[in-house]
Amino acid sequence: MSACPSPIAVSPLRVASAAPASDAMQDALRSHLARLRVLRPGLHMHADDVVDAQDFTASGELDAGLRIVVLLEGMVDVSYGPRRVALTSGEAVAGRMRQAGGRGAVVPRALMVSVAEPERFERRARRGAYARRVSVGVGAEWLEQLASASAPGMAAVEAFRRQHLAMHHWQPSTRITALAEQITHAPDLSAPLLHLYLESRALELVSEALASLAQHAPGPAPAPVPAPAPAHAALRLLPQEHRRIQALHSYLQRDEAMDASLDDLARQAGTNATTLQRHFRAVYGTTVFDFVRETRLQRARRSLEHDGLTVGQAALLAGYNSAANFATAYRRRFGMPPKLARARL
Repeated sequence: MSACPSPIAVSPLRVASAAPASDAMQDALRSHLARLRVLRPGLHMHADDVVDAQDFTASGELDAGLRIVVLLEGMVDVSYGPRRVALTSGEAVAGRMRQAGGRGAVVPRALMVSVAEPERFERRARRGAYARRVSVGVGAEWLEQLASASAPGMAAVEAFRRQHLAMHHWQPSTRITALAEQITHAPDLSAPLLHLYLESRALELVSEALASLAQHAPGPAPAPVPAPAPAHAALRLLPQEHRRIQALHSYLQRDEAMDASLDDLARQAGTNATTLQRHFRAVYGTTVFDFVRETRLQRARRSLEHDGLTVGQAALLAGYNSAANFATAYRRRFGMPPKLARARL
């Protein structure tokens, strides 16, 4: 494998408390660490949907890079070095509704922090506090590679990341919110497919967040950072790039592609994962993951209808560990439960 940039690293979290850490605190910390995923060198992600059971303060060390936090609901209380941040999701409540004591729609919040040099990180938990959030870390070397590519909008990103502990607060777009929701409610998939699912969404979330930073930068409005988003139809590929994506499209339909990671697929196409996502969407109007999922569902459907597979066997073929989750996805896609497809034999 080729050398890749280092991820933002979080040292094992330690309880900072005068009293010895309780078993409940240690369980909470172990649970927190279990949800930390290194998706690739230079990209890691953490997702929470929890109510804290105990008061405690956990600390660690961050390497240089960017940290992006999307708070969908609840609150988080953290510190980056000397800078303390308390994020709370708002509520869009009309006056009439507020007077009636009603609860409005939760308004997510987003934060981007530049860590230009290694820095201490703390998270303060309070018993009974709820948070549903996604945090994505992007390594400094990866950002330097983006800057060296002279991508539109990267000047603002480069200026931001060189300011230690600079912070960008914003209300996330509908797309960023949807990506964070998909991450916190990831489907029950086989390990390789789940990794591809989470990695593709984390990459798009980072791209959308960097575009937001570029758009909110002072001075003349820079062009947004390229993202595999709605503007994909306007992207024009060189003939050789188009041929590579077409070749990858064919490869994804073969059995040997079943367990390939996004990095593997990018190498197959002779590019990097971010460019692969943009180019694939430009040509086929969908993400790599969504195409793989559709291909597997179609393969499972054919196997049910023609090969006599059981629903459980078809679920495994489609990359689902749970037959129930497969049945839900199958019904959503084809408008009927998989057992009816098998009944046609």
